[in-house]
Amino acid sequence: MKAIDGYLLRQIVPTLLVTIFIAAVILLMERLMRLLDIAVGNGVSTLVVFQMLFNLIPHYIGLALPAALFLGVLLAFRKLSMQSELDAIQSSGIGLTRVIRAAMWLAVVMAAFNFVLAGYIQPFTRYAYRAILFNITSGVIEQGIGEGIFMNLPNGYTLRVERTSGAGRELSGVFAHKQQDDGKIITLTAKKGELVTGANDGIVTMRLISGHRSEWNPKTGESATLKFEVFDWPLDLADLVQFRGRGGDERELSITELYKTMQANKAAGRTGATVSTDESLPPAQRIAPTAVAAEFHGRIVFTLSMVLLPFLGAPLGIITRRTPRSFGLVFGLIVLVSYHKILEFTEAYASTSGIAAAPILWGTFAAFTVLTALLFRSTDNLAGATPVQRLETWWYDMMDAIIRVIRPRKAVA
Repeated sequence: MKAIDGYLLRQIVPTLLVTIFIAAVILLMERLMRLLDIAVGNGVSTLVVFQMLFNLIPHYIGLALPAALFLGVLLAFRKLSMQSELDAIQSSGIGLTRVIRAAMWLAVVMAAFNFVLAGYIQPFTRYAYRAILFNITSGVIEQGIGEGIFMNLPNGYTLRVERTSGAGRELSGVFAHKQQDDGKIITLTAKKGELVTGANDGIVTMRLISGHRSEWNPKTGESATLKFEVFDWPLDLADLVQFRGRGGDERELSITELYKTMQANKAAGRTGATVSTDESLPPAQRIAPTAVAAEFHGRIVFTLSMVLLPFLGAPLGIITRRTPRSFGLVFGLIVLVSYHKILEFTEAYASTSGIAAAPILWGTFAAFTVLTALLFRSTDNLAGATPVQRLETWWYDMMDAIIRVIRPRKAVA
């Protein structure tokens, strides 16, 4: 019996790992193009782009994990049935329930891994990604530099820019003034300037072009002026514009923090989809209570759903050698994607509408569990063609009937 478990796992695991790798690479490449556009537009090093991609890896692995497990089980049973190995196993008195046991334990392990990934790793990496994105785009540049106003910088300078363009990165008519403790006055003027963002360290360099730097001491009357063509002036704008602390979004909270926030909202009697503006509350408790509850129950439901995937993939993978079509594969992917989208829509609807998220999400999970159990039980107990094969036969008969109706008849001589 252990030989059957080991053989089945050897069929599932390679497909699972390859699917996760390919799906993660495809999703990362798609995001890489957009991040490169942001990096080039803001003068950021490509190393920062790869740092942002690194923070996205847990998110994309979480997306690919259910599909990889489902495809691994489906293709493994498809191979067993195509080569008549499944018939030989069942003819020896071993039922489908026993054959699928190894896949079921693998699903439990994958669900536990997904629980740690979605519950504790993704919230922190998502916040790190947003913090970097904030610092290289609107967070520092668009809010840090204003047009036609005097702004006090942390380094003691008063800065004014006549005109800005390119989302606040291209400057014209730059003027900066500072009076030191000893009374010396320093003035910087330049015809043009350009902001170069220094990744996630909070440092922005203002590259001044064609300007002057003047120093004047009112006590002694001494003055000096330096003309320059290009001058890189480091600015510390992080003190002016800082990214919010972690916890301003329910997706940035760990599963433990979500549960504690739910209990705190319940104790305080906070309900509904209204965001609190009370500054005395922790950031997590300012989030809409329904959004916190929907996120908590959504993560639990999504994790537990992975345990059901072998019971869905195995019946859809069993076929006969006479009809080696891919109907079960296509139908299964449609069911899996539809179920995932229903959970996402239900969670989002509960977050914004103010209704209780738990009954809807767990009701959806219960319906999926019942349908999966019925499909697996029918496949295991009924003799002859499986329910999926019967559905496939009905589908192709219906399509043939439709084609016969709409196909032009040949002319009769």
